[in-house]
Amino acid sequence: MAKPTRSAVAVPPPLSLSPEQRNALLSATAWWQEGERRLDYLGERAAYRSILEQAARARDRFHAANVSAIVAADALPLLRLARAFAPNVAVNRDRETDAFARDLYALLFGDASLAERLADFLRTVRGVGALTASQLLFLANPDRYPFVTREATRLLTPSREQKSAARTLARERYGETDDAQAAALLAHFVILDAARTEAHLPDFADLDAVLRHAREMPKTSARKKRGKTDAVRETGGAYDIPPTPEATEADLLRYLEAFATSQGLTYPLFAVRNYYLCHKTKPFVILAGLSGTGKTRLTELLAEGISGDPRARYRLLPVRPDWSDPSPLLGYHNALTGNYIGTPFLDLLKDAGRAENRDRAYFVNLDEMNLARAEHYLADVLSAMETRTREIPLAGTFDAVTLPRNVFLSGTVNTEEGTHPFGLKVLDRANVIEFGEVHFGKSVGGKKPPVSLPEIATGDRERLFLGGRVDTVADAEDRLAHASPRYVERFYTCLSGLSDLLIAGNFAFGYRVRDESLRYLAHAFAPDGAPLLLDGGAGHDNCDAALDFQWVQKVLPRIGGTQERLAKLLQSLTDWADANDFTRTGAKLRRMTRRADDDGIVSFWD
Repeated sequence: MAKPTRSAVAVPPPLSLSPEQRNALLSATAWWQEGERRLDYLGERAAYRSILEQAARARDRFHAANVSAIVAADALPLLRLARAFAPNVAVNRDRETDAFARDLYALLFGDASLAERLADFLRTVRGVGALTASQLLFLANPDRYPFVTREATRLLTPSREQKSAARTLARERYGETDDAQAAALLAHFVILDAARTEAHLPDFADLDAVLRHAREMPKTSARKKRGKTDAVRETGGAYDIPPTPEATEADLLRYLEAFATSQGLTYPLFAVRNYYLCHKTKPFVILAGLSGTGKTRLTELLAEGISGDPRARYRLLPVRPDWSDPSPLLGYHNALTGNYIGTPFLDLLKDAGRAENRDRAYFVNLDEMNLARAEHYLADVLSAMETRTREIPLAGTFDAVTLPRNVFLSGTVNTEEGTHPFGLKVLDRANVIEFGEVHFGKSVGGKKPPVSLPEIATGDRERLFLGGRVDTVADAEDRLAHASPRYVERFYTCLSGLSDLLIAGNFAFGYRVRDESLRYLAHAFAPDGAPLLLDGGAGHDNCDAALDFQWVQKVLPRIGGTQERLAKLLQSLTDWADANDFTRTGAKLRRMTRRADDDGIVSFWD
């Protein structure tokens, strides 16, 4: 197989806090959460969490309202919760009108960039300024938008250079606007986002509390901090702030495995890591096998473990047998009314595609996706995966929606009568993971031992998951060569041998299988060369384990036919797998052979 040319992708740097800002922020965080005010922190946090959970439900109901018939009652729960969260004279009963409800809907859920939506909101709604707009945005999405107040910005007084950098990043992240008020607020968003990341806080509610209460810190503590540099993080200060170690992808994988176990699920060895690496390689995974083995739950666990917000960024879409075209996923144009009727999937694509959400992961699971022909209802999405623009045309219109790279698609499959087989268009673009067994785990004294979750902030989990992805074969080769040049040679040697056998059996595969298998292998190693699939294992064992998964998940699903025609090919493939110590591949080929001997049919699907 030929090797491709090389390319590079530049990523703009994030906004950085100064050492003084960082120290002040970390000191305030430690004082509020761990110091003499800890009981106040716990009580306030519990009250705020209750309001934000209610707000999330109110936001979802508001989003589901009929856009063409929005009335004041649709927005009323959000307005009342906004007043409960923080007093604001601008959010009064005068806002309980149909017109304001429509303006608020456009601000929270409109199709334009946030900069355009914010500018329109500030121009249209009299008596409402930028701080009130930030309060409403925050209440609807506290993990996405900060709550900007005059008091909360005192601790982080930005320098002239930081203000300039924040304005530049705000334009890139939220879009262009000529409205000075909106532009200034969005620059504040960038600065507060950098602060939340630096303090490892789960959302902007905690950041708001830290910044708001910082002014209550004892002045002696503030004087002790004045003039210190990053050494505070190394040696401790007034509140003995320990150094925060940089989280790694290995830490994230351990967290996800522990998170699954804490939910009462014990998946087969490597199952969680394999599913994670498949998504890193290409955001389309098929989970197939026995009903009730935790396939759907695994998709939820990954979404919750990484995003921390499954309500807003996970969609479970049950596939119906009558899905014969893309409209159940992408909507349709109503010729009678002239309106385009959307769907939850289309709404998620639009939300994920906003510039301000590019650092957030969104997850979709097509439940029992083979009840209808995936080549029919998923055709537009599958095609968009392979194009540079990743645009999906909306039928009956001149518009299109982009398939964002931060959307991860899974499909669960129960292989039984009444379901449809997958064609190569689907199999070529997916990793197929089998679930054929359940591990219930061990108990101690009739109770399962408690699970301790590693400490890793939500922001770090998303940063690690979305970052460090190798998008080209050249990048994959570079990462593998950094771990060991032998791994690149091992891959191409095995791939060529397997390809020769399949060409002889009329099951040749193309560049897509090569590219995605190599990228999976690269993702099985951290940028520093540490193994990620076999945590703590030897590098060559990690390499072979990753290859073994790929031969089963990318190559073997393509093989099917009669036992008479394929018996020789199955034996040749089994001998090849044994000679190369690919135990998983060999075991699967033997199961396929046994079924062919019993039924006369060769099939990957058990």
